[in-house]
Amino acid sequence: MARPKQTEHRRGFLIKLLSQEKEIIRQQAHLAGLTVSDYIRKCALNRPIRSQVSREVAAELSKLFGLQKHLLMEIKGLPYEEELRSELNTVLSELHTALATFNKNTAE
Repeated sequence: MARPKQTEHRRGFLIKLLSQEKEIIRQQAHLAGLTVSDYIRKCALNRPIRSQVSREVAAELSKLFGLQKHLLMEIKGLPYEEELRSELNTVLSELHTALATFNKNTAE
């Protein structure tokens, strides 16, 4: 979601950091899928950091969840249907647990 346009012009803010600190901040911003400015702004203003990466992972897990359900519907009448159904249900259960855990951890 894009931030609303502001009528006030943005002003720069100069801070002095050690090279190591600067690199850590860059890495953390990158991991969160944010620019360094956005990352520092969110940290300084105690705003939650909801990374783009997290949203992408959640979307991929949801896709896998849907594909797994689809496979369960498609195996009717196949040889070894019961074994396939058992394995697919196990994977579906693990995906459900992973998605629930992921959603809980990103909500905190």
